[in-house]
Amino acid sequence: MIKKQYILGLLTVLLFASCSNDEKTVFINVDDETPVNPNPVTQTLKEKAKFKIGAAVKMKDLQGEANYKNAVLKHYSQITAEYEMKMASIWTSATAYNYTAGDYLTSFAKDNNLEIHGHTLVWYDSFPDWFKNAKYDSIAFEAKVKIYITDVVGHYKGKVKSWDVVNEIFADGGALRNEAVINPLFKDPIGFYGRCFKYAKAADPDAKLFYNDYSVVIDAGKRAAIKKMVTRFKANGVPIDGVGDQFHYATDTNRQTMKTGFTDLASTGLLVHISELDIKVNTGKSDSYVFNDAEAQKQSETYKFITTMYEELPQNQKFAISTWGVTDKYTWLTSFWHSKEYPLLLDADYNKKPAYQGFLDGLK
Repeated sequence: MIKKQYILGLLTVLLFASCSNDEKTVFINVDDETPVNPNPVTQTLKEKAKFKIGAAVKMKDLQGEANYKNAVLKHYSQITAEYEMKMASIWTSATAYNYTAGDYLTSFAKDNNLEIHGHTLVWYDSFPDWFKNAKYDSIAFEAKVKIYITDVVGHYKGKVKSWDVVNEIFADGGALRNEAVINPLFKDPIGFYGRCFKYAKAADPDAKLFYNDYSVVIDAGKRAAIKKMVTRFKANGVPIDGVGDQFHYATDTNRQTMKTGFTDLASTGLLVHISELDIKVNTGKSDSYVFNDAEAQKQSETYKFITTMYEELPQNQKFAISTWGVTDKYTWLTSFWHSKEYPLLLDADYNKKPAYQGFLDGLK
């Protein structure tokens, strides 16, 4: 061991050495048994971030592949059920719920010190067939939905820390969706959605409650409609805590548009959730597309831009950044777009892509 009294002298030597252009950098080892490593240790996303880093997961993948499970545990601090906690998966009949997958995910989260974000209570595309076929009038429809929200949120009370209460009620441009089964039933659909938030709050007063949609920061009309709804909710005592933008964007998404819209969204003062992040690279949906180094770098720069932008939020508005998936091996975009896609932070072999480093570099 080097004696402590020699350290001052050694530092003096280093000072003189640094003043000479002809000298190489000198590393001082104050303990021969613990060599100094000039290269910093690379942090994982969850280690560096001061907010939750989430991923959408599936029960079958967590159960079926050790690499998938290990990747979730290594890189993430929050999980979202990709589909198992949507209404059509849980509400199997007028008198029965299937909690199997949701219970597995909440237990997995608890056992591994992860938070779980609930997705989603009310979504036009996830009403079960038996419910739609019942042809309820507005009174019976809302009574049934109230029971569902009360039962499901109550079942997961204290386990699910936050919920997307309502998902995707606005079409592109900001009009209410025509295909939403709610719209023909209610003279005031927004009022109904607000009451859904109240039902969720009554079932679990401690859960954070979100509205979630896509293209929020790049669609000014949709964003204006959401902000108008939020203003109405606040005025009427509707307990909304945050807004999620899914961020299914691409390497060619205009960054200034994104930044301007993000600043506008943050003006609500609510928590902001980047809720379903993935970045498309094969923007032309080409069968001959090659994900080469240049394409990987463009994707990395896009992820860095997004995380840097998110870090500029006030700390009290930062909720989480959640990627929609864990690995390119299981991205929903492959089947949805019917083309090659590589949108996530880990490749099909669970290796970190340049996108991972870009995401990491954007974090404070």
